[in-house]
Amino acid sequence: MRGFSLLELLLVLSILGVVLALGLPRLNPDAQAVNQAARGLAEQVVRARLEAIRQNAPAGLAVFTEGAGGYAVFLDQNENRAYDPGEEIQAVRFGEGPWARVRLLEEASALGNLPLLFDARGVPAKPIAATIALADPGRRQVRKVVVSQAGRARLE
Repeated sequence: MRGFSLLELLLVLSILGVVLALGLPRLNPDAQAVNQAARGLAEQVVRARLEAIRQNAPAGLAVFTEGAGGYAVFLDQNENRAYDPGEEIQAVRFGEGPWARVRLLEEASALGNLPLLFDARGVPAKPIAATIALADPGRRQVRKVVVSQAGRARLE
């Protein structure tokens, strides 16, 4: 009965090492949480636009900067072009629950153009150009959600 030679064993171990080195960063729970939160935020920009069309009323997305940050999709019921407590359709707070590993990076965010507000036709109510950055508590993993002037969101 013939066993493995030392050369064959070293070759298999080196291949396993390369595969683990390439795949291990993808298993980082902080990176997964930040990526998932950024994708969710981009989807909520689309949802705000669709809610405006569906409800035939102004709707938008407000970003919270207190604590770890967060956001709310809201229906502007009193049409004051701003988010008021009680108008939210859905609210997400970072730093707690499933988003405990995610923080809003204020200094990397262009929060002056917020809230993102869409009129009843789904058109931005004012010019939009916002970058909302999310990170893990150690700021090793950072993802940005860039919202264009047309109100479309993409990840960076």
